[in-house]
Amino acid sequence: MTFNVSRSPKAYISTTALTSGTSVTTGANTKTIKVRLQAGGGAGGGGATAAVSAGAGGGGSAGGYAEKTFSVSPNTAYTYAIGAAGAAGAAGNVAGGAGGDTTFAVGATTVTTKGGLGGNGMAATTTINSVLGGASPAVSTNGDLNAGGEPGDPGIAFTGLLGNSGAGGSSSFGAAGNGRITQGTGAAGVGFGAGGSGGLTLNGGADTAGGAGLAGVIVIDEYT
Repeated sequence: MTFNVSRSPKAYISTTALTSGTSVTTGANTKTIKVRLQAGGGAGGGGATAAVSAGAGGGGSAGGYAEKTFSVSPNTAYTYAIGAAGAAGAAGNVAGGAGGDTTFAVGATTVTTKGGLGGNGMAATTTINSVLGGASPAVSTNGDLNAGGEPGDPGIAFTGLLGNSGAGGSSSFGAAGNGRITQGTGAAGVGFGAGGSGGLTLNGGADTAGGAGLAGVIVIDEYT
């Protein structure tokens, strides 16, 4: 007679969101974890000014994303890094900063998600012009699922009186900053890992800055 013996199903224990720090310790009964990594988002670019001119910055892209299931030991510390937010492009024709990488390591395997890229700034113009938003960052590595991030939208000036700054790229854990159609600083969005929008200058108004990106996050599910 043959008996089929199945393994006991893994029981869920808890979920933790990591937004700071560098080390996390598994629970007393934890033998498996699923990690979801979101890198930091890129920032929007700024818009420059001149008489009767417009400047529309591009939006920053979202940070990359990855998922990985690890076998781990209970009561054991594991190291990670949370990707920083991309710094807003300063007022004027200044590109937004890139977001930071988010990583998580178990033994010799390090899952890495790449930070979003900043949108370009735009010089003052009285005729139609455009600048690129941040491109999708490089695809994540060493995850069971590896992805890049949503690109930022371009900034477009139609005349010196009319333009549209680029929206940022949204992430798995955050909504991007909306593009602008009225003069002002770019928006940062909400949540984690999304890109900031570009600043918009119209009709010779003051130089405007882009919106900052959003910092990354790691979400850990623990199982027996």
